[in-house]
Amino acid sequence: MQLPSRRLDPRMLRVWYLSSLALIAGTAVVTAGMALVSHVMGWPVTIPALILGGALILIEVADMLVSPRVEMATWRYDVTPTDVDLYHGVFVKKRIIVPLVRVQHVETKQGPFLKSQGLAAVRVSTAGESFEIPGLAEREAAELRDRVAELARLAKEDV
Repeated sequence: MQLPSRRLDPRMLRVWYLSSLALIAGTAVVTAGMALVSHVMGWPVTIPALILGGALILIEVADMLVSPRVEMATWRYDVTPTDVDLYHGVFVKKRIIVPLVRVQHVETKQGPFLKSQGLAAVRVSTAGESFEIPGLAEREAAELRDRVAELARLAKEDV
């Protein structure tokens, strides 16, 4: 079976980098706070807190250097008259085919990082799960949402 052909907007790479940097900054703040509190209180955990926080930051930086590019290279999707086909993954590749007849609702969403780049995500929900296409241009996301909703409605009429 051939892989889906449509790809995410290239600006999604920036969103993944920005969210990784926010996570790294948050980890640094929490680590510094833990180390400061333990030092002021005279607790013997200052050094272990700094080592643990530093290790977490190094792991997050390593992940930031690898994962976004791999994710961008592998993320693909298609919408056919019968299903939504998703393919993605960094270490474990997933292929998900969602029959449109099972779609209960479809929505677009946009957090601060997506909004800053003019992007939105499309979420397709069934009775048991939700699936997301994370980074499309705002107009493209709205068009895809409307298209999936219409195709799902038509698929249910045919049943």
